[in-house]
Amino acid sequence: MKHLIAAFAMLTVLAVVGCQRSSEAVWDELPRIKQAPSFVVTNYDGQQLSSEQLRGRPWVASFMFATCQGVCPIMNRHVAELQQQFGDYVRFVSFSVDPETDSLALLASYAREYGARPDVWFITRTTLDSVRMLSRDGFLLSDPKTPDLHSSRFALVDEQGQIRGYFNSLDTADVARLRQLLAAYVERERIAVQ
Repeated sequence: MKHLIAAFAMLTVLAVVGCQRSSEAVWDELPRIKQAPSFVVTNYDGQQLSSEQLRGRPWVASFMFATCQGVCPIMNRHVAELQQQFGDYVRFVSFSVDPETDSLALLASYAREYGARPDVWFITRTTLDSVRMLSRDGFLLSDPKTPDLHSSRFALVDEQGQIRGYFNSLDTADVARLRQLLAAYVERERIAVQ
């Protein structure tokens, strides 16, 4: 009986270690594309958000605008689902590409509409020049010269601020891959706490 208990204990340890390796391996396979840009933007609640505040946790960046009737509702439904699943471990930052229209009041209403959790999903604004540089130069996405030209891709940033991947919000396989990566991160964090 003692041998059976010892064998069971050993299998449990191996399973935990194996799970930890597999979730780490998923992230290790991702490229390190470049350092995410530094920024200071204004969140919908009027508070400043800096890129430094996001260090230590992975986060997902997206570009949108509140009056968008095209891709933005699809993107933000995905973000709403992801924050419900992973918001205890992951942050989400949406940058408005139409700061002239997207007042803080409008963004706050938008945040309520999509159920943005405070300190989890930041729906932000900055100047048009700044958001264009963030998208184009900082995240290597499209240049939103006009709001409808913004990218439909999510950018995944790791705990150290490295961009690790891009995921098309209109491609269900890409969104599933992002979900898988976030789940692997959460699994790794839960194992580390045990």
